[in-house]
Amino acid sequence: MDKKEYPEPIEALVLILFTFGFIFGITVIITLVALLLKSNSALEGNAAILFILGGLVFILVPVFYVRIRDYKAAELFRLNIPPGEVLLLSIPLGLAIGVISDEIDRIVQIFLPTPEIFLKYLESLQADTAIDWILLLLGVVIIASISEEILFRGFLQVSLERKGDITRAVILSSVTWTIIHVNPYWAIQIFVTGIIIGFLAWRTNSVFPSMIVHATNNFISLLFINQILDDSMDWYYLGDHISPVVLVIAFAILVLSIRRISAYYK
Repeated sequence: MDKKEYPEPIEALVLILFTFGFIFGITVIITLVALLLKSNSALEGNAAILFILGGLVFILVPVFYVRIRDYKAAELFRLNIPPGEVLLLSIPLGLAIGVISDEIDRIVQIFLPTPEIFLKYLESLQADTAIDWILLLLGVVIIASISEEILFRGFLQVSLERKGDITRAVILSSVTWTIIHVNPYWAIQIFVTGIIIGFLAWRTNSVFPSMIVHATNNFISLLFINQILDDSMDWYYLGDHISPVVLVIAFAILVLSIRRISAYYK
């Protein structure tokens, strides 16, 4: 019998669920300890550390598993280097997705306001010192983007592509990525982002453009959470929503970037 070169989709999904369960268990333990110590917030001072540890687990578990199973890691994780212009175009693409996701979130808030527990989570991502910024940038922007793209747009999506059509693979990997975030209030924007970067990973056969898009989006989100940009961005808003002009520009950048990137792979 020929040796399998890629995991079955159910095999990849089980590994992801196992990895997520392990990380979730650690989070529960930290929460219980915080409650026993009567801490005001289970995440207070721990959010960046949890992102770093969780991201490292998300990388190490599949890497170790692929090594044990003797799969082709470079192909399975999509570790191909695309042209430099593709990598550069991923930055404005990430900015455009961030703007569109911001407006989706504002629309969702009208019908489904975020409860206090999730707002507390956002507060845990606010930096007070230089060390806080370093840890948050390392965990939220760098490690989270690398680990999640390798796991979802690489490991899971590639295994799905090998067994079915591309559209279904992109959709299912995005659905799984959305569920793993365990936040129904951000589900729509996470899913939409997952569809776009899932397509990008398939089209370029590389996780590096999707990593850049992911990291850019997370970085902009951190700046807004920490209110770094709000005071100087009156042009960005129209009431409680994003300016239609800004949205049109964002959609234009999104479409043009994807078309330009796709032109490399006809």
